[in-house]
Amino acid sequence: MAIGLVTIVALLAYAPLLARLGFYRDDWYQIWAGDTLGPGSIITLFSIDRPVMGYLYAAAFRLLGDAPLGWQLYALGLRWIGALGALWLTRRLWPRQPLATTSIAVLFLVYPGFLQQPNANTFSNHLFGYTAEILSLALTVESLRSTSPLRRVGLVALAVLAALGSWLTYEYMIGLEALRYWLLARHAFRLESGARERRWTALLAVSIPFLVPLVGFLVYRLFFFQAGRESVDVAQVLAGYQAAPMLEMGRRMIALGQDFVEAVLLGWTVPSQDLLSSVTTRELVAGLVLAAAAVVAFLAYARRSHPVGDPAPDVPHRELILMGAFTVVASLAPVVLTGRDIRWVSAFDRYTLHATLGVGVLIVGLVFAGLRPGSRSLVLGFLLGFSVLTHYGNAVAWSGFWNEQRQFWWQLAWRAPDLQSGTVLLTTLPSQRYFEDYEVWGPANLIYRPGQANPTIASEVMEELTAVKVRLGVREVRSMRVLIAIPRDYNQTLVAAWPSTESCLHVLDREQLEFPASLSSLVRSLGRYSDASLILPQGVPASPPSRIFGPEPERSWCWYYQTASLARQSGEWERIVQLADEADRLDVRPGDPTEWMPFFQGYLNAGRTGEARQLATRIGADDLVRHDLCDQLTAHYFLDEATYALGRSLLCGAR
Repeated sequence: MAIGLVTIVALLAYAPLLARLGFYRDDWYQIWAGDTLGPGSIITLFSIDRPVMGYLYAAAFRLLGDAPLGWQLYALGLRWIGALGALWLTRRLWPRQPLATTSIAVLFLVYPGFLQQPNANTFSNHLFGYTAEILSLALTVESLRSTSPLRRVGLVALAVLAALGSWLTYEYMIGLEALRYWLLARHAFRLESGARERRWTALLAVSIPFLVPLVGFLVYRLFFFQAGRESVDVAQVLAGYQAAPMLEMGRRMIALGQDFVEAVLLGWTVPSQDLLSSVTTRELVAGLVLAAAAVVAFLAYARRSHPVGDPAPDVPHRELILMGAFTVVASLAPVVLTGRDIRWVSAFDRYTLHATLGVGVLIVGLVFAGLRPGSRSLVLGFLLGFSVLTHYGNAVAWSGFWNEQRQFWWQLAWRAPDLQSGTVLLTTLPSQRYFEDYEVWGPANLIYRPGQANPTIASEVMEELTAVKVRLGVREVRSMRVLIAIPRDYNQTLVAAWPSTESCLHVLDREQLEFPASLSSLVRSLGRYSDASLILPQGVPASPPSRIFGPEPERSWCWYYQTASLARQSGEWERIVQLADEADRLDVRPGDPTEWMPFFQGYLNAGRTGEARQLATRIGADDLVRHDLCDQLTAHYFLDEATYALGRSLLCGAR
């Protein structure tokens, strides 16, 4: 029954929108490398910080390839196995407490402070390392219960292998080893009731099989492994303590206390605030239905596990509280002591993941300590339901992010059949921002240069520092993880901005600037550096691979706008008129009036002044847009000076 409940909760929390999720953030340079250079290249990518993770990732890529759904199922499977491992571990520790142990497992599973589950490609490695450590702990406890020496040796060997897999995947998860020695001490001190010396001797005897590989790993990592990244370089970490070691240690102890509060308390409320405030009514109702189903399943289990009228079992709540708090602190300590901490932005909630076992144990201990038996299930059910609702809202947000990426690349492919090698793409999305350049150059090279070993389309994050480089025409090389080097010449910049979901993607053209009303001032300032001639109209049309980006979206207004913009660049005025007439028959309209401009110029250049006049009226209905367009209007996309003068007269009047 407990396994069934964990399975149901996993599906309710993570599966409903699984097929609408995709690739994000760090996924892109890894997907590009795996697709272009082969899975073996992923091993090289991670050789500078976590070599074993490179082998793990390469093996997963060989199996799953570049289909997003496969990675989503893989990550969900790891999360589910980890929860079963937590159930196994806690049930072995407290076999007469089915409700408490199952509650720990489901809270471990749906803890709402870790919201990177949809970023499955990248975080499957985190989930693998954490799941391996949980299973290692469960195997350790199982070995202590075994009466067969041969079986005990086998279980210990498996536990050591699983622990090594965890440490070598993500070294900072080693803090959970403190829980192993708590569990070993718990066993040794309960088993050995004699003198204190015999207790410690018994503890040492059961600890040696785990201490030897742990010491070996630490010696390797501290003294032999040469890290190529500052954040995992021991010398760089220690350098942070050199100036004032006691002061720095004091600061990090305070940070550890703050992270403890964030993981145990704030993780249940803070991350959900923005998520649940931004969902639509329909999405909220769907999330509430899923949450209610999880609560009903949990309450049904609680009733079956402890029927009404039966005496309540004596729950060791004090042990739960102490063990849970200890586990949270131990798991967070390596993160904080190396200069990192929990934050609710930019995926730094990742550092809550390996604290979730401790959080689950602590929360259940507090609930059983402070509430009457009749109230415990209700409170735990509420926490479960709220967490499921949070994860559904989180999946809605991530699926929206993926949809924006898909739409962006399809629209760019419609607008730009090919791009000149050396193009530096600067891009924006309507509701999301990019944090790293590979979020753009990765998919761009998969689309425009499939199979080409060296990325020839570069990118950079849209920010003030980038704007300075563009204005100065900087030339540089972006090197990444010893494998990738991309030249960037900011004299070949192409700005492709998608300012809002109401508008289409706009490729800015310094020869004729047309700024959507909602475009940011930063992007506007870069418009005069955006060279639309980097688009090659006669190139072999690029098509985003459907196995990654899904099928081509419906050809609605944005397809007509992008196709007309491309035709304008090539001077195909009759083609634009055909597109305009077809769009008019289908009654598709722009969300931003500047998107009429290719059609306005197409009608004028084709001699259809009446239709051009109608479009000028539509464009000029917004005075601010009309003034902005007229300030930037040039003769570049008009047949001759007379046509330009007529167009300016129709659009700008006396101006």
